[in-house]
Amino acid sequence: MKILLFLFYIFIFLPSPTTCLTRFTVPESAQIGHRIGWISGRQEESVAPKYFVVFPDEQTSKFLKVDERTGEITTIAHLDYEKRSKFDIVAVRVEESGETVDILVEVDDENDNAPSFADQSVKLEISEFAQLGTSFALPTVTDGDGPKFDVHRFVILQGNVNNVFKLTSRKVNEQLQADLVVNGQLDREFRDKYELLIEAQDGGKPAKTGQLRCSIEIVDANDNAPVFTRSRYTASVSANVSIGSHIITVQATDGDIGENSRISYEIKKTSSPSNSNFAISSSGVITTTATLLPASTHDVIVVASDHGNPPLSSSAVVTITVMGSTLASPPLDIIWLVESNSAHLSENSTLGSIVARVSIAQMYRDTKLRLIGTTSLCPQQTDQSHVYLLLLCGILDRETTSEYHLKFLLEKDGQIIVEHPQLLTIGDINDNAPQWHSSQIHISLNRTAGGSRTLTAKDPDLGQNGWIRYSVLDTDLVSIDKETGRVFVTNTIDCNVGSEIKFRVRAEDGGSPALSTDLQVIADFLDSESKPPQFEKALWQVEIPEDTPVGTCLVKQETQINIAAVSKPEKKENREFPKVE
Repeated sequence: MKILLFLFYIFIFLPSPTTCLTRFTVPESAQIGHRIGWISGRQEESVAPKYFVVFPDEQTSKFLKVDERTGEITTIAHLDYEKRSKFDIVAVRVEESGETVDILVEVDDENDNAPSFADQSVKLEISEFAQLGTSFALPTVTDGDGPKFDVHRFVILQGNVNNVFKLTSRKVNEQLQADLVVNGQLDREFRDKYELLIEAQDGGKPAKTGQLRCSIEIVDANDNAPVFTRSRYTASVSANVSIGSHIITVQATDGDIGENSRISYEIKKTSSPSNSNFAISSSGVITTTATLLPASTHDVIVVASDHGNPPLSSSAVVTITVMGSTLASPPLDIIWLVESNSAHLSENSTLGSIVARVSIAQMYRDTKLRLIGTTSLCPQQTDQSHVYLLLLCGILDRETTSEYHLKFLLEKDGQIIVEHPQLLTIGDINDNAPQWHSSQIHISLNRTAGGSRTLTAKDPDLGQNGWIRYSVLDTDLVSIDKETGRVFVTNTIDCNVGSEIKFRVRAEDGGSPALSTDLQVIADFLDSESKPPQFEKALWQVEIPEDTPVGTCLVKQETQINIAAVSKPEKKENREFPKVE
């Protein structure tokens, strides 16, 4: 028996004369007994086994079955892409050639998971003086599906009166997360509460959704939230860094004074294991709390909160890249030859300019450098074979792509020896003017003060470059709220003006120099809120003596009325009274 087992081992694991790879795809919703295919591509009938089948791991045999006589591959358990996306099987032909067939069964992902927020509801307190662009981190959202069907976008379904809020999104640990951003002027006296319904949508068609109820209370006081010096920080550390080592210092400032400007930092709790690897001090110093895995990348959300009542907060992402080896110096030395001295390029960087110098470490100098993750950067080898210059060979546009997840690959004989990840962020310039939905609009306004209509434009730029201020041109009959775009009548408009006026509304951003776009407005004036003439009394009664001279004034009113005159009963006399003045 031992000899047979030994011979079987030799037969299976020694190199075969020929080897081929066969791929199969099976949907994760496949029922038990689903036929995936045949090893040879067609059904084979044989009394004796035609294949020796080897399952490299025990788990594969719990999900898949291979008929050694016919070569048929079937499922024997339910598949789940999120738990396992592929299976490997080795089959050896018994007869003649002894060909070895490597079988790869790939599970096709399906949209069987809906997005889910970590909390179904959240309460926020926001100052009425919160600046435009102030952001608030919303509960994290997860979707068990793969990249094709994970979370793709966020929308506000209801409750966003006058569009005073908007949503922005960013990738954190390969998952799209949302921030609520102040988009218009808040006024507690006008509205002190907002009830928003926020929806996360995945990439399915139709999309699956998850909802979050966000209750917002607008409060007085503490009118400045902390602002980080950067929206994303990056740092690289060696894999053998000791626990407690200083990684990077983040900094936020607050325009308030006293307790309202005192800032505390914390790492936001998420489902990512990265949280347990780092800690942050009260001064913003991030340190390690555990041993870091080589060639790993960690996205950590840092929240800065002031000590106002209620406190305001903002967040920034810190990306920490761990080098690939614990035993040697980093394989690559990357020096960024830009103003920031870091992996941060402005979107108006000059084409053809040298943005970085990359040097390969001594022990890897028999390798070649290749870059993936973008086509806008091209490595060019210098006279020194281990030194490369990184050239900007494509246009950058932050509004299209705000960051690139680069990988520097060192390859030898077609094999990847080292992967070095690098996050490249793109800085904004004021290259977009505010955009109106159309170039002209027709609206209606009441002639009397109080009626209004809100006109808003959008600007895809970031921060100050995307802040919009509004003004009215060509007329002084209407005014506009420069922050919200609310057009209103300040004083009652006389009917002599006519039923229609034309004017322009200018939307201007906060860039330097500022960019602006005009909207042509045609406004109809309505009298729906005007009041009909009013008499002081509904009925006038006047008692006069019978010898009252003709022409005597009885009642003075701006409108003609009929007067009922009452005389003494013993001397009734009809008299024609004059019109009231």
